Amino acid sequence: MQSGCAIYVYAANRPMEQRAFYDADGELLIVPQQGRLFITTELGRLLVEPLEMAVIPRGIRFKVELPEGAARGYVCENFGAAFRLPDLGPIVSNGLACERDFSTPHAWYEDREDRHELVCEVPRTPVSAPMAHSPST
Repeated sequence: MQSGCAIYVYAANRPMEQRAFYDADGELLIVPQQGRLFITTELGRLLVEPLEMAVIPRGIRFKVELPEGAARGYVCENFGAAFRLPDLGPIVSNGLACERDFSTPHAWYEDREDRHELVCEVPRTPVSAPMAHSPST
C-alpha cells in the first residue's frame, strides 16, 4: 500500500566494511543518539552527529562507518509520500528554515573492485547479493 512508517532502534559496534544496504520499501530517516555516523552513499559522503538527522532516499545504496567505534540511535522507515524540505524563509522563529540548517553529501568516488555484499530490503524481507565492486561506484 506504500503508506505508514516503521521505527527501529539501532546499536552498532563495528562498521559496514564490505557490506552495503539499500531499502526498496521506503526512505530512511536516521537519527543518531550517541556516536557519529559517517555515511557513504552513491551520492557522496555525509558526517551525521547526534542532534542531527540524515535522510536516505528509497533505492540509494549506502554503508556506515563509525568514527567513534560505537553508535546508537533511531531509524524511521517512511513507506508513504517522500519527505519534503520545509520552505525557506527569513523568519526562523516562525518555523521557516534557513539554508545553513541543511547539509548535503560531499561528492566522493571510490574505484575498488573487491568483493562486497549488497543487502536489500524488499517488502520487509532482507535479501543479500554479492557485488564485485564498491557500492559507491
